[in-house]
Amino acid sequence: MRSKNNKRRPAARREGKLALFLKRAGIFVSITALVTIIVLSAYWAVQAFYVRDIQVSGNSHLTKGDIADIINMRRGESLFDLSLAEIDQRLRSSAWIRNTYLRWQLPGTVVINIEEAAPKALLDFGGETFLVNENGNIMEKLQGAVTPFLPVIKGVDPRYKKNMSEAMNLVGALAAKNIISDKQFLEIGIDSAYGLTVNIDGEFIKVGYGQYSEKFEKWMELEPELKKRGVPIQYVDLRFKDSVIVKPVTPEKEKEKDKEKAKDKKKEKKIS
Repeated sequence: MRSKNNKRRPAARREGKLALFLKRAGIFVSITALVTIIVLSAYWAVQAFYVRDIQVSGNSHLTKGDIADIINMRRGESLFDLSLAEIDQRLRSSAWIRNTYLRWQLPGTVVINIEEAAPKALLDFGGETFLVNENGNIMEKLQGAVTPFLPVIKGVDPRYKKNMSEAMNLVGALAAKNIISDKQFLEIGIDSAYGLTVNIDGEFIKVGYGQYSEKFEKWMELEPELKKRGVPIQYVDLRFKDSVIVKPVTPEKEKEKDKEKAKDKKKEKKIS
């Protein structure tokens, strides 16, 4: 009996040691897995707040690269370094961007939805032509590009925001009255003596400043009668509240116009 008991004790001890080893190994593996999960989670959490992607929607003229250049944000940059308000301000500094919607999307994604501005007029200034938006801000310089018909603002210095704002208000009023859409030529100028002027298909109109919608309401009522009579017009003056002044072309002016037309025809023949 003693010999059997003596044999069982070493076996039991070995089994106990194996069980203890397996238990310790299981604990070690569990701790290692837990630490790994914590480290990876911490790493993911940190990486989630670094720029990994920029998602852009609503753009047609501007590319994703253009947007990235405007906000000056690059991959790997911390999201904490820039606020959405700062990004929005940078985007709105572009004349091509009218409205923005921004949000962060984890992990590390900046979601940008923009509403692009549309060109509302051409600015002819300093021998160059520019597209301008509804606020009179320059969008880009044109270099021989073919553009759809837009009213031309000529001789207005874009650095004088008040004058540009008035010119764009006039453009807005003309568009609202559907005067722009059915005309072949429409040019807005500025004169130091009487303010804004408009040349509509060869008809010169003194506009002045303010109340553009009311002024052109009167002009639209008068225009059919002027065409019906067929009297050559030197200018129409809309600057006065209760009256519209129509100045017929004098014989001298008519002769000057005929001479200019003759010169233009000669030039056309030489070119052809």
